[in-house]
Amino acid sequence: MAALNVKANTDNTGKAMDFVAAELKRHDFTAAVRAEILIAVEEVFVNIASYAYEPEEEGNVNLSVTGNGKAVIRFEDSGLPFNPLERAGPDLDVPIMERNIGGLGIHFVKNMMDEVEYVYAGGKNILTISKGVCNPGKVD
Repeated sequence: MAALNVKANTDNTGKAMDFVAAELKRHDFTAAVRAEILIAVEEVFVNIASYAYEPEEEGNVNLSVTGNGKAVIRFEDSGLPFNPLERAGPDLDVPIMERNIGGLGIHFVKNMMDEVEYVYAGGKNILTISKGVCNPGKVD
């Protein structure tokens, strides 16, 4: 398992994505799988950086990546408790200009990943996303 601990701010989005991308490539995930996972990673990281902590508060995001047959990315922060999976999804039947703001990103994450799990434990939000399949020996 590889891990990265960074300040929860949007300036570190690229650092988080580069870290995950390198780990996915190291574990031989296809370019298509890596692309979907990175979309999800960006969405989750930006949401944590934007909303997990009070404006005057500074916090971290701990990311970890494992990849034995499937990629498992875990996000951990000690910000405000928030389960994104409980948020109602967007009403895609409503014209885009009439929709409420928010919810579309987690909708994408839930639909692109094989599994998305959330727990609040030990004063921490822990969101885990996973997706397979890895192609051993093949690097795009």
